[in-house]
Amino acid sequence: MKKVLSTIAALGLVAGIATSASALELKVKGTYTVDGFYMDNGAGAAPGSAPAGTAAPVASSGNGLQLASNPSDPATKSDSWLQHMFNIDSELVVNDKISMMSRVRLISWGTVWGVQDDTNPNNGNNMSVDKLWMAYKSPIGNWGIGRRNAGAWGLSFVDQDYGGDRIFWDSAKLFGDVFSTYAFYEKLVEGEAYVKNVDKLDSDYYEIGATLTGGWGKATLAYGVTQDNTKDSVDAAAVAAFPGAAATLTTPAFPATAAIPAFYGYETTTHRIKGVGQLKFGGNMGLDTEFDYKFGTKDYNLATKADQDLSQFAFLADFYATMDALTGHAMYFHTSGDNNSADNDNDNYYGTGTDFEPLYILTGVFGNILNNSYQGAASASSFGDAAKKAGVNAGVLSADFAATQALTLHGAIGYAVADKEMAGYDNDYGFEYNAGASYKLLDNLVYAVHLGYLDTGDFFKLGKTYKDTNSILLASHHLTMSF
Repeated sequence: MKKVLSTIAALGLVAGIATSASALELKVKGTYTVDGFYMDNGAGAAPGSAPAGTAAPVASSGNGLQLASNPSDPATKSDSWLQHMFNIDSELVVNDKISMMSRVRLISWGTVWGVQDDTNPNNGNNMSVDKLWMAYKSPIGNWGIGRRNAGAWGLSFVDQDYGGDRIFWDSAKLFGDVFSTYAFYEKLVEGEAYVKNVDKLDSDYYEIGATLTGGWGKATLAYGVTQDNTKDSVDAAAVAAFPGAAATLTTPAFPATAAIPAFYGYETTTHRIKGVGQLKFGGNMGLDTEFDYKFGTKDYNLATKADQDLSQFAFLADFYATMDALTGHAMYFHTSGDNNSADNDNDNYYGTGTDFEPLYILTGVFGNILNNSYQGAASASSFGDAAKKAGVNAGVLSADFAATQALTLHGAIGYAVADKEMAGYDNDYGFEYNAGASYKLLDNLVYAVHLGYLDTGDFFKLGKTYKDTNSILLASHHLTMSF
């Protein structure tokens, strides 16, 4: 509560300064959402951790759905919960060239009602500065320096938005309206600054891209490279010197092993070529497409350990057409899988991204099936882990109908199969059927309801682990206020 009051006071102070100093201007916008979910055959799908003192079967949830079971297993129960989120995006205009940009989360995403950190007076975890950076309009282009938008590029496919520590440049109008370019550097992990006598524990990313724009649409092509040394070898003395490390390096990016002297370590260099096209045909048709190809090498420091080759691919094509109040989509998407863990190749793209949800269940953030885990780590679901390793080929047909200026109806059907055939597994992920509606109560207040049904495919029997698949029913409602 103290942090919330301090933030409000600070905003008031800034607003006061803005009124007294003409050089400063504060622009604020934001969203508040309340979401309710029901999923039958849930395996603990709600985000976050179960509250202390409850008889929860697991300490941390996010397990997704129980997609299959055996006749002798206890009956799987449903999961239902309410959650909310409150974001404030602000721009403090210092002058016509410099602004400070920020996103403050007063209530973090996935804050479940009844399990809120801010109800603890000694813990204000809900309030956080998610992003904060300086924007500078220079004579040679625009600069963004600080923790700014990252993880979202092109379409929502394979995206996972986060705040990245970047030095970002774009050409703005330097080359006119048709051609533009950008480049940035991002510090992914800082490790070596905390460990004595070690100079390679960092992870860095570099990217450059260019965009063409015209009456036909827009297309962007980019190249990036990651140099990841966070799991390079370290000696026992260096590990012991790491703050709070005990016998291991505790930061998630570092290796977790009790046998540090025997840990041989590796360096990973990953190249990335990606592109996005948003093409227009006539006045009412178009094609949105995106690809992402990653390739590189995991170079082990131990001479007797063979290096690993990386080759991972993702692709999306979405054709759409609009006729009066009706818009239809025909979508195909693919992520590469890997069905041979014994070789020296890693072809597994691993997930379609947390921001990509054309289907409420298969790609839904709480299903933990095809999407990346919303907790930013490996999925807690064995079903989701298997599906992401196998990859996916999927088709979705959907339609949106604007029945009135306030009411929009939605329907979709999708079918998905594994990209790679896993030994002893069926390839069928199943058919999914969606229906939804959104109603604009006010210009800045929208209520939506979603219904989804998954006719679960036999892939989720996980070979011979389970005898029966469980169909999934999802119902959710969403109230969104924006300002």
